[in-house]
Amino acid sequence: MNQNEKKSFKLLHKPPKGKVPALCLVFLWIALWNVIFQALHGVMPHEGLRIINWAFFISVAVFFLQEELSYKDRFWYTLCGGAVGLLLAALVSLGAKALMGLGLSHFAAVCIPLVIIIGVLILTRPFIPMFFNDVGFVYLICSFIESDKMIENLPSPLLSLLLGSIILNLGASAIIMLYRKAMAKKAAKKDE
Repeated sequence: MNQNEKKSFKLLHKPPKGKVPALCLVFLWIALWNVIFQALHGVMPHEGLRIINWAFFISVAVFFLQEELSYKDRFWYTLCGGAVGLLLAALVSLGAKALMGLGLSHFAAVCIPLVIIIGVLILTRPFIPMFFNDVGFVYLICSFIESDKMIENLPSPLLSLLLGSIILNLGASAIIMLYRKAMAKKAAKKDE
C-alpha cells in the first residue's frame, strides 16, 4: 500500500487486476494438498470431522496473514516462529508436569510456566522477530489442543510444520511468482 493512501473501512473491495486468478491458482494448490494429505492419513469414520495434523495446514494461513513481509521472509518467519512456538509449548508442558510433581496445584503448575513462556515470546520479539513472532504465538496456543500428547508427539507437528511450509508455502509462492511473470510478459507484449 502506498504511504499516501489512507486505510478506510469498506465492506467490499475491488481487488487489483490479476489478483483473483492468482488466488484461484493458490486455492487449487492448497485444496489439492489438503485432499492428498487427508487421503494419505486415512480419516477414520468413527473419529468424526478431524483434520489430520493441524500444524501442516495452519502454516499456510499464517503465511498469508503476514502481508507486510516479502514471500521469502514470510517463509522463514512461519517456519522458525512455528517451530519456536511448538518447542515453547513443550516447555510449558514439561514445566507444568515438574511443578505438579513438586506438589503445586494443577492451576498453579500450568499458569507459572505458561506466563513465563508467553512473556519470553512477547518480550524477545523486538530482538529476534524471525523466531519470536505472532506465528510462534499461534503455534504455542494451537499446540495445547492436544496438550496431553504434546511431548510424545512433538516430532510430528515439527515435521508437519516443515512439510507444510515447504509444500504449501513455497508452492503457493512459486505459483504467484510464475503468474506475475506471465502477466508481466503478457503486458510487455501488449505494449509492443
